[in-house]
Amino acid sequence: MKRFLYHLTYLLCLGIVTFVLICACSQSSYQDATSPTSSAENCRIVQHPMGETCVPLNPQRIFALDVLSLANTVALGIEPIAAGIWSPREGILEPTPHLADKIEGIALHSFSSQPNLEKILLIKPDFIISVSDPSMRGIYQQLSQIAPTVLVPWAEISRDWKQHLKETAKVFGKAEVADKLLKGYYQRVEKLKQALGTLHDAPQKNYSQPFHASFVHVSNGLYLNLKDSFSGTILNDIGLLSPKVSNQLALPISEESLAEIDSDVLFIGTYRENDRSTLEYFQRKPLWSKIKAVQRDRVYLVDFHTWYGFDFFASHAVLDDIEKYLVKKP
Repeated sequence: MKRFLYHLTYLLCLGIVTFVLICACSQSSYQDATSPTSSAENCRIVQHPMGETCVPLNPQRIFALDVLSLANTVALGIEPIAAGIWSPREGILEPTPHLADKIEGIALHSFSSQPNLEKILLIKPDFIISVSDPSMRGIYQQLSQIAPTVLVPWAEISRDWKQHLKETAKVFGKAEVADKLLKGYYQRVEKLKQALGTLHDAPQKNYSQPFHASFVHVSNGLYLNLKDSFSGTILNDIGLLSPKVSNQLALPISEESLAEIDSDVLFIGTYRENDRSTLEYFQRKPLWSKIKAVQRDRVYLVDFHTWYGFDFFASHAVLDDIEKYLVKKP
């Protein structure tokens, strides 16, 4: 009996010691994994809308969860291993024209609602980056279990494309690169302003009023893009946007309000192929012919995704179109 009690006591003591050691090791491991001091040796703490994340100093397998994050990451000289692209139908990949030659070699995955977590897990990323929007915030915890994840401010910065480039640069420690990119953008804007000013002031043009341009997009309706839109910021930088335009994203245009499009030049982009019929519907209306740009035959069809793009590469593609149609056009 005594021998049995002795063995029982021994086993109990051994179990207690084992339990204590396991708890101590687990606590130590947890502290090592979450301690900024310890983690800072291999990664950098980045603050973002969902809290803070320790971003690897030199990530090799980056997954960009949206086109904006993909484009701006590539613009900074960093190549993700894969990226997610929203598509009306999953499995259909249609990279925007202004990005096609910039993202060659990057594996693209389409999704129609939200990213496929299983696919992301199979790719084994060491870092995930995305814009901060409701759909991504809803799966942030799951993404963080796959790899360190940062949601770059977007709605929080009022969809400011230049600030988003800077915020993305902060994540990778590339602030100087972003500043250089934006400096190049502004230098090109100044050259365009000078070229347009020279053309505008030419005697044969004989313009008595300021010269203005607008972008209208067609997506289940007609929308005039305003000062806070992507195209609006670029047109405003060049000095082509009318000072009457308000600080909003877009204004829905009805048949009766076509007169709101008061521009000398009009750029138009259709979202889907079937939106062309919507555009044709408006073009058949009597008030369409009253638009100044229509009367002057200065209406140009451009790529919707480029002019609505919000990424750095898209900004230069928009400048390409402006130069093509307003400077180089015979």
